[in-house]
Amino acid sequence: MVSFTALNTSEHFYNLKKEENAIKANGLRVYLMINELETSRLGINISSKGTNAVNRNKFKRRIKEAVRALETNKNIDIYVIGSTQSSKLNLSDISEILKSHPLLKN
Repeated sequence: MVSFTALNTSEHFYNLKKEENAIKANGLRVYLMINELETSRLGINISSKGTNAVNRNKFKRRIKEAVRALETNKNIDIYVIGSTQSSKLNLSDISEILKSHPLLKN
């Protein structure tokens, strides 16, 4: 089980948002990088165009639950960018996408 804090500054997001850290599936982009901190960090972004606040918040809760369920002993930074298509994904689909990242396969 992964416990996490929030990615806060734009510098954190900028360092994480590189193509070698990314996977894309079903309208969901996941940037993941191992960090040297004592905790994992999570950032979630979803567009307000095409989805209402209720669906955006449900999406964020599903992302957080999928990250908590990850089985890893590494401290990682995760940045998830969702679209209107990905806001309809269920928890198991999101978990599969997260687990398919090359850094989490070991």
